[in-house]
Amino acid sequence: MKRYIINRGITVVATIIYMFPLLGIIKGEKIFGDIVTPIVMIIAALIGTLTSMFLFENKSKREYEQEKIEKDERYINNRKTFSYYVLIVLALTIPIVLIVLNLYGIEQISISSLTIIFLIFCFAYMIALEFIRKKV
Repeated sequence: MKRYIINRGITVVATIIYMFPLLGIIKGEKIFGDIVTPIVMIIAALIGTLTSMFLFENKSKREYEQEKIEKDERYINNRKTFSYYVLIVLALTIPIVLIVLNLYGIEQISISSLTIIFLIFCFAYMIALEFIRKKV
């Protein structure tokens, strides 16, 4: 159980650290222009994560039990199949989208646009996995 709580805490901190530069890219700012802000955000994320681990221990136990159910073999097989098809669709659609953009005269795509597309794709993928989990 403690290992589960530590893994969840590390996941939350890593996600916050990962999202901070992406949001800076979307805003069009330099990622490491002001180094004080990322350090403050990382410290705040660590304090918030550690505090929540101790305050919400019952919720962590419920989440642990729920993840044990998620590790059901049917769910894992459905998730693998879904991920495989998403990867194939993505591999087929990216060249088509690039060809269409080229036909319309778009030769460059900004990094902030790519970041927004990436985040939208990630959220859609997570929502789809949640539907698969509820279905099983």
